[in-house]
Amino acid sequence: MIIFGTRGVTTTPERGTFACPRCNGQTNFNLKRVRRFFTLYFIPVIPLDKLGEYVECAHCQGTYDPEILTYDPAQENQRIEAYFFIACKQVMISMLLADGVIDDEEVKMLQTQFQEITGTYVPENELREEIAEVSKTASNTLDLLAELSPQLNDAGKETVVRAAYAIAASDGHFDQSEQDYLMQLGQAMSMTDAHLHGVLATATAAATPAAA
Repeated sequence: MIIFGTRGVTTTPERGTFACPRCNGQTNFNLKRVRRFFTLYFIPVIPLDKLGEYVECAHCQGTYDPEILTYDPAQENQRIEAYFFIACKQVMISMLLADGVIDDEEVKMLQTQFQEITGTYVPENELREEIAEVSKTASNTLDLLAELSPQLNDAGKETVVRAAYAIAASDGHFDQSEQDYLMQLGQAMSMTDAHLHGVLATATAAATPAAA
């Protein structure tokens, strides 16, 4: 009697090092390839279709799509940082526009805050052009923040809130529309009420002159 059939066979056609997201560093990997074979008396004889490939970390045994081998942590961090800077500027502009008044002090504070966060100076004329553009397009900064939020740690979220508060408080008025927008910022970044109020309390205390 002839016994035949098919079964999957896993091979390791490639080994090397990669940036493992779980190990958070360079480690060894094995590229695993699964192919269906025609078997004769349970022995793989003829290779058939490829069932799939995956990368396995030799340290944590985590498995990933082969595209992980092209992952560059430094490049990804630069991308996230650039995205964060854009989000910060958009948040501050949206806060500036929250009360419907473009105050000169708020514009100056926006310049100062953005330079402190990014190290980049934005000329006032360029900033006012961007404010005007945001005012026309009504871009949804909250959606931008919600998308970025999983990449932000607590310090990053607190930076966004403090920057927005600095803009709101720079003209000497902190009205309800600005308070509401700060609450929405916290929600977009999945901050708890306690965390948000704690950041605001610290920011308010820092902005309040000490009694003589």
